[in-house]
Amino acid sequence: MKTSAPVFELFLNYACQAKCAFCYNPPITDELLRRELSFEKAAAALYSAAKGGAKQMNMHGGEVTLRDDLVKIVRLAKKIGFNHITLVTNGIKLADGRYAKSLIAAGVTNVRMSLHAADAATHDKIVVVPGAFDKALNGVEHLRKHGIPVGLNFVLVKDNINLLPDFVQRFIINDMFDDLIVYFPHERGMMELNAAGIGVTYDQARSPLLKSAALLDKEGKLGALLIANLPPCAAPELADLLLDWEKDHGKAAMIGPEGRAVDIKAMKDEQKLSTPACRACALKDRCRGVEAEYLERFGDGEFRALASVPPALSEAARR
Repeated sequence: MKTSAPVFELFLNYACQAKCAFCYNPPITDELLRRELSFEKAAAALYSAAKGGAKQMNMHGGEVTLRDDLVKIVRLAKKIGFNHITLVTNGIKLADGRYAKSLIAAGVTNVRMSLHAADAATHDKIVVVPGAFDKALNGVEHLRKHGIPVGLNFVLVKDNINLLPDFVQRFIINDMFDDLIVYFPHERGMMELNAAGIGVTYDQARSPLLKSAALLDKEGKLGALLIANLPPCAAPELADLLLDWEKDHGKAAMIGPEGRAVDIKAMKDEQKLSTPACRACALKDRCRGVEAEYLERFGDGEFRALASVPPALSEAARR
């Protein structure tokens, strides 16, 4: 769901059961596992964000459900005024119905669950956790019993890129999950090490994205799809569904496991570069550009300047 309201990002830990080769975080080491935001620092960050007017919060890691104090953190967030508390998770621990219920009772209002295929074999291979797919879907059942909206995150890699339309058909059209964010991976952390084996190009992503959008549009559900980390020139027909491509001079606060505050919007601006094609593009004054690591790996040959603002953006601007 796109929103203009301030969303506070609480990045709590690096620990995770999964071993996703596309992960934005670096390889897990004992030292990295020790870098976990203390409850005291998490509480201070929550009070500060609430004082600044934030009512919405995302909790993510790593895998935040590995925190023994997660229920306590959620309860505090609700107590001090956060009314939209989103848990970003791989869903494995939510297979425990009592645990899922405890998070809901504490104040979790929404869940974003990472699923990367419509079948167990492919998903479990990607996350390197046998049984992860079935546990995540068991977790969804527990959440739905209590009326918790569940959105999905799907990261594009070689193993699943051509399976995206099947995923959309099963989970968004048939099973009616609330929404889907498709992520083009950032070539940082684990992905920096593994991109040569699992990375895909924008050109390779174009056809599966268009097919998926067409399926949703036919069912009147195109609004359930969002796409992250893709520049408009890669899929101008879907430009109004893209996240984070446009320069934004506001601020978006995040506190990380080390306790440091990060302005996410400024960080995204710093990570992007222009290509030669950008100079003649109709969106050159609005677009952040392309991640430097992507250009280093794949070059700039696939980019073409847009002669005019995509109709999708023009229509969105009028609404």
